[in-house]
Amino acid sequence: MKNICIALALAGIAAGAQAADYSLSVGDGFQQLTRTPQGGGIGLTLDYLNTEHKGNAGGAGLEFALPLGSLTLAGGAKAMWLSPDTGSATAAMLGGRANFAVTPKVSLYGQAYYSPDGLVSGSVKNVSDVSAGVRWNVLGPFTVEAGYRYFDIERKDSSRNRTLADGPFVSAGFTF
Repeated sequence: MKNICIALALAGIAAGAQAADYSLSVGDGFQQLTRTPQGGGIGLTLDYLNTEHKGNAGGAGLEFALPLGSLTLAGGAKAMWLSPDTGSATAAMLGGRANFAVTPKVSLYGQAYYSPDGLVSGSVKNVSDVSAGVRWNVLGPFTVEAGYRYFDIERKDSSRNRTLADGPFVSAGFTF
């Protein structure tokens, strides 16, 4: 067990040193801060979502990415802390992302993560997190994005369901 913990810690350190996109986004009633790894191999993801009057969610995860020419595919898991106005919970989410470089400066991306009933705590039934968009590397490390995000927390008592994001967003960020 000790060796497994050491291996996971070393993988996390290596993943944190990988190049990544950092972006701050504003959407219709929500704001988000994300870190998405670039390139292949193991990468660390970070995600924070805040909504006006509905609460927030945040977490970290590990993914494994495989570059295939202009297309990069990644699969992984993330641990999310959920704090909507209807009560806190946690979720272990599984999913992946795809990134397609249309040109050296423009790419299309999409990601989807899901947590079923068995991987959530409290009265949460499931959690869905889906986003897609276009990223433009404006100059050097600076990027702008436009996309759509949907983040939904479904409770066992449907009157306590919360959709933290469901709409378009614009973003500014950097890659290094």
